Amino acid sequence: MASIGEALALALDHLKAGRHAQAETLYGRILDADPGNPEALHRLGLLAALRGEHDRALPLLARSVEIAEAAGAPDPDALFNLATVLHVLLRTEEAIATYRRAVALRPDFPDAEYQLSEALQGIGRIGEALATLDVLLTRHPHHPKGWRQHGDIEAALGRPGAAVTFYEMALALDPADDASAERLTAQAATFHARRAALDARRPDGRHDLRDTTFLIPFRADSEDRKRNLRWIAAYLLKHADTTVLIGEDKDGPSDVPDALGPELAARCRHLHLTGNDTPFTHKAHLLNRMVEVADTPVVALHDTDIVVDPVQYVLARDAARAKDGKGGLVFPYNGLFFWIMGREVFRFGHTLSAAPLNAVCKHFPLMHNNSPGGGAFFDRAQLLAAGGYNENFLSWGYEDDEIVERFHRLGLPVKRTAGPLYHLEHARPENSTDLNPFIDANRAELERIRAMDGAAIRADIAAGRLRRPLLCARDLPAREPGGPPSGQAR
Repeated sequence: MASIGEALALALDHLKAGRHAQAETLYGRILDADPGNPEALHRLGLLAALRGEHDRALPLLARSVEIAEAAGAPDPDALFNLATVLHVLLRTEEAIATYRRAVALRPDFPDAEYQLSEALQGIGRIGEALATLDVLLTRHPHHPKGWRQHGDIEAALGRPGAAVTFYEMALALDPADDASAERLTAQAATFHARRAALDARRPDGRHDLRDTTFLIPFRADSEDRKRNLRWIAAYLLKHADTTVLIGEDKDGPSDVPDALGPELAARCRHLHLTGNDTPFTHKAHLLNRMVEVADTPVVALHDTDIVVDPVQYVLARDAARAKDGKGGLVFPYNGLFFWIMGREVFRFGHTLSAAPLNAVCKHFPLMHNNSPGGGAFFDRAQLLAAGGYNENFLSWGYEDDEIVERFHRLGLPVKRTAGPLYHLEHARPENSTDLNPFIDANRAELERIRAMDGAAIRADIAAGRLRRPLLCARDLPAREPGGPPSGQAR
């Protein structure tokens, strides 16, 4: 009778030769004789993973790793395969930790380093992903997938020139890499579009966006907001010949003059709706009134705290003015939403430039990789025909998700431009969080729209069901017994 060692060697021969059924049978017999054999557990887990049975593979691989480590003989290959299964199951943080354990045991482990970089990028740890790739490509400069991954990150960060270079490296190493070829073509086109926008700037360096009105809904709920409004209005006017319309919905005197100062306030338009006597904004209602008073063919929602590269505004405007009449909804960014904090916020205020943010964003949290918020460009007439913003949404939450869903159901395009968005840190009172008293009703309204088809939505628009009066105190939910009054901190 063959020894366990001989049986393991024969089973591995079957596995390497692609005779998976024979390998699985033999590994099963080995476990009948030695239930805690870590290699047999590892290989059975690998075979299950190769069949796509990841839920079955996971406990086998985890048990193999546990037994091997308890015996003082950890196996980097078993750790790598366990990490791969965790990665597929979207247990990404666990996968990252396990890839790192594999690399610690075998520092020159290119497959693990490559997979680790992908996992890190996937959860927005861009700086760590790039550092991992730097180590990989220094040791293994002939690793085409590593170069392609580097190109993917540069493309996501809005650096098409750099992305082209890395895709060219990948193709030089593997001319049959269709994915790199396709991405190279796309990024080359993006580079030329950006270059054309830069070349078309006026002699004063500004982009011609006279056909666009930027709509900034504003509520002075913190000193940070006032500071950010001042910087964002100045940033837009520094980089574009355009109209900036700032809107407020609150009783009492306007906070805009104090936030902007007299010189900057004189360069912006202002719409002040009175009647909202609550601490919560009615952003959708305010935006619709702003769209109605705008007199340009393109309107662009622009939150108080967001920054994108000025070229992305130009590309979004161009997409919104599509000649086929299908401009739709155009995000001036690719979905990546970086949260900028600390001194870099103040550096932006000093420079009024997005370039420093692009240089450092990889070190900041990626809050979303497919965000619907922050900013959006529209053909004004098309937005009004599509119902504008849904005024059933009160305060903060889900209004941006809803308009995307509605445009999809109405058969209108939803597009994105290349490059990320940067969000400037600010205090977040109740009005700006999911602690506001309207969040559950907002979520229900989103689900109501999701359940409708285009015809039903058009009927809602025609009947005025996406419109309602401006929020006021009588709309606030009743105070909970023993709780604070509506609008106070909880």
